[in-house]
Amino acid sequence: MTMSLVGLGVSRGIAIGRAHLLQRGQPDIVEYTLEPTAVDAEVHRFQAALKTARTQLSAIREQIPVATAHDIAAFIDTHLLMLEDSMLTTTPVQLIREERCNAEWALRRQRDAVARVFDEMDDAYLRTRVDDIDHVVNRILRILLAGDHHPPELTASALKGQVIIADDLTPADTVLMKNQGVAAFVTEFGGPMSHTTILARSLQIPAVVGVHHARRTLSHGETLVVDGEQGVIIADPDPATLRHYQRQRAGERRRRSALARLRNEPATTRDGREISLQANIELPEDLRAVRKVGASGIGLYRTEFLYMNRDEPPPEEEQYADYRRILRTMQGLPVFIRTLDLGADKQVDPSQPSTAVNPALGLRAIRLCLKEPELFRPQLRALLRASAH
Repeated sequence: MTMSLVGLGVSRGIAIGRAHLLQRGQPDIVEYTLEPTAVDAEVHRFQAALKTARTQLSAIREQIPVATAHDIAAFIDTHLLMLEDSMLTTTPVQLIREERCNAEWALRRQRDAVARVFDEMDDAYLRTRVDDIDHVVNRILRILLAGDHHPPELTASALKGQVIIADDLTPADTVLMKNQGVAAFVTEFGGPMSHTTILARSLQIPAVVGVHHARRTLSHGETLVVDGEQGVIIADPDPATLRHYQRQRAGERRRRSALARLRNEPATTRDGREISLQANIELPEDLRAVRKVGASGIGLYRTEFLYMNRDEPPPEEEQYADYRRILRTMQGLPVFIRTLDLGADKQVDPSQPSTAVNPALGLRAIRLCLKEPELFRPQLRALLRASAH
């Protein structure tokens, strides 16, 4: 019987394939107190799990094609860096030694403590970064519990053309799925700003997240239609519905193919008026996409993203290098660089919430810059220096 589910469409595209239910869930752990003589061995077991996790992620990173955009590998690099951070390497060891917790219990306690800090953040993007903590912690837990983080079915070639149904997926999972030719994925959790969904968009994998009880509702092997733009999943579609989406999918492929053929053609109206089609970017790494679509310049470079997700504002030299790289890459084409637009939904320090009645219209962007010249001057200096190029 045809049935539809609705979630949050986070990566455009229409996919049709068989459902593959990934029954992984959260690792179940047992909490127990160690005998004093067992503490050193438990520390060694935990550190060995960290080493294995690093090896797994490094192997996945090696599978990313060289021509892939830099930001895709950066997601895996982020998780590798977290495996070197003291919050996951040192604090659990202290808990094992001082309170004689077993490794799984110590790691879960540390995860919960870190999650509480993220939960108190006002910035929605930063709050979702707890997902990355969970992805790394769950990987270590599965190793400690003698389970493989990537079950055989996730890396099997039989996944080609199938739709993955899971509770959640990590960026590493997403890279593996792309390599295996997975048609789409549907998850019960997740949001539009998670690294997994950002990665899905970069890899052009149709995806719908936030579909509650998807694994309980959908059946393994049944035909699914996934509309990654509308956030709709149709299970066991009737022939008419299936033909409708097949036509839509074919039409979208033709449209993209036609646009690709036109990317180097001049943008001119029928009456001869030329139009400059430029691209908006948020990071220097977006330049690859700008070149791919044949944009005639950069219409807006949102520089505030250089300032976000870091402890200190970017120094002048770093900004100068980024701006110079963009100007040289565009080879004389117009580049419009917007000075940092912080405030409202984009905060450098999420622990300092805005007290304005309407923060979107309050102290932000140029008003904030003029009030905080020590924040603004390094950017102006970097921009003026870069303009020589």
